[in-house]
Amino acid sequence: MTNYITLSSIIKAAERIENAVIRTPTVGSPGLSDLLGRKVFLKLENLQAGGSFKARGVLNLLSAFSGNLKDYRFAAVSGGNFGIAVAEAAKALDLNVTVIMPKNAPASSIEKIRHAGSTVILEEDVSSAFERANTLAEQGYHIIDDCSDTLVAEGYGTLALELIEDCPSLTDVFVAVGGGAMLAGIATVLKSRNPHIRIWGVETEGASSMYQALKAGKPVHVDITSAISTLGVPVIDRLMLEHAQHYIEKVIIVSDSDAIQGMLSFGEKACLWVEPAAGTLIPAVISVIPGMPDNAVIGLIVCGGNITQREMNEWAKNTDVI
Repeated sequence: MTNYITLSSIIKAAERIENAVIRTPTVGSPGLSDLLGRKVFLKLENLQAGGSFKARGVLNLLSAFSGNLKDYRFAAVSGGNFGIAVAEAAKALDLNVTVIMPKNAPASSIEKIRHAGSTVILEEDVSSAFERANTLAEQGYHIIDDCSDTLVAEGYGTLALELIEDCPSLTDVFVAVGGGAMLAGIATVLKSRNPHIRIWGVETEGASSMYQALKAGKPVHVDITSAISTLGVPVIDRLMLEHAQHYIEKVIIVSDSDAIQGMLSFGEKACLWVEPAAGTLIPAVISVIPGMPDNAVIGLIVCGGNITQREMNEWAKNTDVI
């Protein structure tokens, strides 16, 4: 029997990290409501410490860690935001951390991690980054895992406690999927609070590991070709897959280009500066809107905002959307 993440464990996580994270606001968006033809509310994790939801999981893990943290060498694989969260936690706690990243990770994220004092190792791609992490684990490093650790997923789930408290009328919630831990945590909370709520995962065509796993009924290794590095996880952990199988409607696939257009729509319609992973949500909603009731109330998890003006301009130029 699957040992699912529980609502009570997520409530305990919220108590652990309460004084270390920002209780981010949930706001209505008239502009996106007009664009999508349904009421839209935004959970603004782009305003979280470190610029994304990732701080919640990292801090919950470290808060529950046994032993003296300074006795450990830590390492983590990241496409950007998780590494920032790990590095900022390491700086605050004076920990030894190495972050392994694919070389297509945003330059600004790499710089933030180095500025916080952590070591960065760049690998050719995300699969090579995970291989390097395995090597470091053999050398005695403790790997902080964004994809399979239940403490991390429970930390991520704390944002949904706030979301459903602020907006209990939600009928549909859209979540960008990287490793699936945020999806698992959020789904656990929302389905516990309201069994009728619909939860939709969103991936890009070139990073469809959850979609492929759901289709196959088991974890499947996927070659990551999406340029959006924060969503690039080659294999979904079985526990996170089982949460998705249990809780969500489906995973919606969008193109990188549509994700970038969605990112720009957040700026134009919602007056928000967000990264491409959050941009995936708008084309995903557009794809399922025809089958939604007129009184649907949509929640979008604005997962992060770690992007520079130069990077945004490059994204837009390279995907031919402006």
